[in-house]
Amino acid sequence: MEQLLIVEDDKGLNAGLSKALRTENREVVSCFDIRSAREQLMCGGVSLVILDVNLPDGNGASLLREIKKTTPSLPVILLTANDMDDDIVAGLEDGAKAPTHTC
Repeated sequence: MEQLLIVEDDKGLNAGLSKALRTENREVVSCFDIRSAREQLMCGGVSLVILDVNLPDGNGASLLREIKKTTPSLPVILLTANDMDDDIVAGLEDGAKAPTHTC
């Protein structure tokens, strides 16, 4: 079974994403901070991480760099309210995936 990890401290957004992405063949695990996300990643089995940049116990970009060091092939999608070009470029340089679908 596919497992998605959502790391988002906004409980409403986390719940909404979890509900929208959960299927019969997909488990969704929710974490609200970097510490619990690290613990979940150590358990293995995660096939995609949806990661907020601003978390209560640190910056999601630092967790992204850790993930890419230990599991370079694990895709990570960054969530952020920041729309600064520098933030976008930094996220892509750190290994986040760029959207490939346009409407």
